Amino acid sequence: MVSGLVVCASLGSVLGCRKTPEPTGSSSAAPLVPAPKAESVPQPAVSALPPVEITWLDPPGLKRVAPKSPMRKASYEVPKAAGDAEDGELAVFYFGPGQGGSIDANVDRWVKQFSGVDPGDVKRANREANGLRQHTVEIQHGTFDAGQMSMGASAGPKKDYALEGAIVEAPSGAYFFKMTGPAKTIAAARPAFLKLLDSVRAGS
Repeated sequence: MVSGLVVCASLGSVLGCRKTPEPTGSSSAAPLVPAPKAESVPQPAVSALPPVEITWLDPPGLKRVAPKSPMRKASYEVPKAAGDAEDGELAVFYFGPGQGGSIDANVDRWVKQFSGVDPGDVKRANREANGLRQHTVEIQHGTFDAGQMSMGASAGPKKDYALEGAIVEAPSGAYFFKMTGPAKTIAAARPAFLKLLDSVRAGS
């Protein structure tokens, strides 16, 4: 009997040591998780450099005054010539990159502020200074009415007025130089106006 029990115990020990193989996909196995898709890492935006504005030298004979509108980069008083009743003005406008309208649209708007002017009498030219292209327009005589844009004390149409204008194409956008006033005053200030245009350059 004792030997039989020993044999049974030995058999039980052997059978107990055998491990039952785990079925494939047993709940104890770690679930298969699909690899995450590679996401494109957003590249940092390249910071755009601020546009290079233009500079110029104040010409002798024109007095810089405080601009009366935020649209104006600068304003000048053009001293009246002998025989004229009032001073002229030079205003410099800048609206930002790509703003302000086309060259022709602005010239057309300036011309339409004058009545009694034959289109053939409007002088236009292209010039260049310090690598910047400039478009000039000249009206020697006419009745000028700027509406609300005039900085003078008196408003309304003004007879025997003239205009010297220029649009400068700069890397930061177009700049508009517009000088208006009594005809003799503007004619006398034309050399100073052209001297200013000759000094315009990109950057300081």
